[in-house]
Amino acid sequence: MLKNEIGTNAGRIWQYLEENGESNSKVLKKALKLTDAKLYMAIGWLYREGKVGLFEEGDEQVFFLIFE
Repeated sequence: MLKNEIGTNAGRIWQYLEENGESNSKVLKKALKLTDAKLYMAIGWLYREGKVGLFEEGDEQVFFLIFE
């Protein structure tokens, strides 16, 4: 997968969270039509940049935006 595609998916996730609030991985994958690998690479990108946080709810990870 190209770095550009990961960055694009990261932007799509950020925009989705901005518009809809926190979301779990199942909802994000379905809404954005992403595979597990594509979702988690993009989330990793955002997490590394300090733009998203996460917590676990049951067996799902829930992601949210961090505003500084």
